[in-house]
Amino acid sequence: MKLEQLESVFKEEINIYRSLLILETSKKEAILRSNGKHLENFTKQTSLMMDTLTNVEAKRTKLVAEFFSQEKDGAVVPTVTEFLNRLDKVTLAKFKPLTNDLKFIVMDLKEKITVNEELLKSKLDIFSLSIDALKTASESPVSELYGDNSKSKSRTNVMLNMRA
Repeated sequence: MKLEQLESVFKEEINIYRSLLILETSKKEAILRSNGKHLENFTKQTSLMMDTLTNVEAKRTKLVAEFFSQEKDGAVVPTVTEFLNRLDKVTLAKFKPLTNDLKFIVMDLKEKITVNEELLKSKLDIFSLSIDALKTASESPVSELYGDNSKSKSRTNVMLNMRA
């Protein structure tokens, strides 16, 4: 039966979104710890899951369209809301929680992605400022940096002498 297949597809889609939510949480930790290797790994996993998700969403869309083609009015655009509106009370009771879960998980995922994007942007800004500050400091003579007017040395020499 198409409704059983559709229920299965909804559950599969929800599980993939939950996995993506876990990955986004892991990405946040990797960003906060500045762990590029882990972030790259999580990003690759996300990409693979998104490919799988695209296929599952296509299945769901096809099944909903098939449901509408069985109805008398095939002119209605097959959206999830329209699908829910066409169900009887018993079937609706089965599908409404699934669609709500899907909706809330997607909203949570979107929020996590936005937070991660902002964190990455902030990290990049801090990194750029640090690099600029180091470039400026390395170009200034030591006398300007420390107030010593006797000799002008480059900052690189001072750093090398400190390690010796």
